[in-house]
Amino acid sequence: KDLPGSGIVYTLTVSAAQDIAELLTKAGYPAQSYTGGTDPEEREAAERALKNNEVKCLVATSALGMGFDKRDLGFVVHVGAPSSPVAYYQQVGRAGRGTDHADVLLLPGAEDREIWKYFATASMPSEEKAAAVLSELGAAGGTGVLSTAALESRVNLRRSPLELLLKVLAVDGAVERVQGGWRSTGQPWVFDAPRYERIAAERVAEQNAMLDFQTTSQCRMLFLTQQLDDPAAAPCGKCDTCAGPWYPTDISGSASALAEGAAAAVGVPIAPRAQWPSGVDRLGVPVKGRIAESERALEGRAIARFTDLGWGQTLRGLLSAETPDAPVSRDLVMAAVKVLADWGWAERPVAVVAMPSRKRPQLIESFARQIADLGRLQYLGVLEMPHGGGRGEPGGNSAYRLADVWEQFAVPAEMQGALAGVRGPVLLIDDLIDSRWTMTVAARALRQAGAEAVLPLALATPM
Repeated sequence: KDLPGSGIVYTLTVSAAQDIAELLTKAGYPAQSYTGGTDPEEREAAERALKNNEVKCLVATSALGMGFDKRDLGFVVHVGAPSSPVAYYQQVGRAGRGTDHADVLLLPGAEDREIWKYFATASMPSEEKAAAVLSELGAAGGTGVLSTAALESRVNLRRSPLELLLKVLAVDGAVERVQGGWRSTGQPWVFDAPRYERIAAERVAEQNAMLDFQTTSQCRMLFLTQQLDDPAAAPCGKCDTCAGPWYPTDISGSASALAEGAAAAVGVPIAPRAQWPSGVDRLGVPVKGRIAESERALEGRAIARFTDLGWGQTLRGLLSAETPDAPVSRDLVMAAVKVLADWGWAERPVAVVAMPSRKRPQLIESFARQIADLGRLQYLGVLEMPHGGGRGEPGGNSAYRLADVWEQFAVPAEMQGALAGVRGPVLLIDDLIDSRWTMTVAARALRQAGAEAVLPLALATPM
């Protein structure tokens, strides 16, 4: 309320932008989210609302970029630090261009480095993937042209990283965009490992500079302008280092209660997969088109996202590769109970099934058993992995993720017999729902074995 005029709150993820916009609106400050997933018409309307001071702020990802200009922008707040001083300087530079006074404030998060790593990895080309793309384009028959969608079914890359890779290859002259998609130019292309190593090292250096910016004892503006090699770099006399903190250092009771309520909130809807990915038959998976209603899961739930303000930190630590397998905590079970209480399903579940796991069998089975006990639901046991289960590697596109888990889950004979006597939905419990294909395939196996409906429930989902 003390920030001048209207401004921008920048976040690192889409979910954070949406959650914070909702939280600010509940607190009485008109706010709208603005992300790469926002429809163009909605983006234009949101920009107009901010320019006309009809909202206190837009809560935005970097999708609100260089093209936006509001000379009387009163403030820029970052919830989560950008990964480089240049990005930060550009974004805060949007405030106060045509006013005598504007405020900027950085609120870094403990999860920032993990988010930086995620986006840096997604945008960096690999020799293996580049070679696969060039091979497929080189082998393309007819006109030699393949659309991005066609390439996606031939190379294990999701759409966004694939498009980034194609742009890199186009800049290097190895491919060209033509009508209908992409075509190989026939020019030789060599993966420039030293170049990409330099880029990766530069990104790490930029990230370390942002961490140093947060802890420096020198003038903040001096630090930033030195990072930008400004020969006129000098102390500003205005930042919190030079003039002392200008922002409140206490939190009102009402704001604290609202924030704590948001942090304690649980329950992320998980939409069921409704369509098999195109081109999956090329990978030996004999399905296409829509997933039959009789084989589909219902909408599921996770307790929280890794990026959520409350439970996100706890779940990220619990499900990290370094954390040993152990039974689930009582706090998490009670959070899941709240998710179940707020679910709003058409029909209450009557039984529980646990997903099999090579990494966290204790965690998942203890979670499933406690939910069954507390809900007085029939516990049916754990699905089998007759072929050892999928590799569970992160990334990759839908076709390859589905092929990785196809026919990897089976209903044991004893469970199948028990399902014959179950009338109502079955809760299918796992630790993490990422691509949703694991749950899709497991739910299909349960439906084929006689389950009337399947409700996925997980501890977490990434973003």
